[in-house]
Amino acid sequence: MKIKRRKKAHAAVEAAALSDIMFFLLVFFLMLSTLASPDAIKVLLPQAKTGAAIPRQVVNLTVDKDSKIYIGKDEVNFDALKAQLETTTQGLENPTIVLKMDRTLEVQKLISIIDVTNQLKLPVVVASDKK
Repeated sequence: MKIKRRKKAHAAVEAAALSDIMFFLLVFFLMLSTLASPDAIKVLLPQAKTGAAIPRQVVNLTVDKDSKIYIGKDEVNFDALKAQLETTTQGLENPTIVLKMDRTLEVQKLISIIDVTNQLKLPVVVASDKK
């Protein structure tokens, strides 16, 4: 009496479906990373040929095309700008203001904001796009 041996089943993983899943995950995370941008306020920055590294303790000061002023993501009135900057930078050791202004705004608005930061003796870096 001859006993037949059963063929052993080989475990196989189909890779075609995994590559599709990985592609969709990649697209999802790329889209998610653009939505979670710290620079959520859209501003057209002026262009410059040179650039410099920014210190770590940064306070973002943004002025959009409608002349609305933001410290971080909080909107601030120009009259309350000095007091708000004072309270924001109070706990920081070496604060630096990164000024992001829309390039369509007039120069007087830039000078007015720099005057406020000079009164507080805070260093200012004007942000720009690379040319």
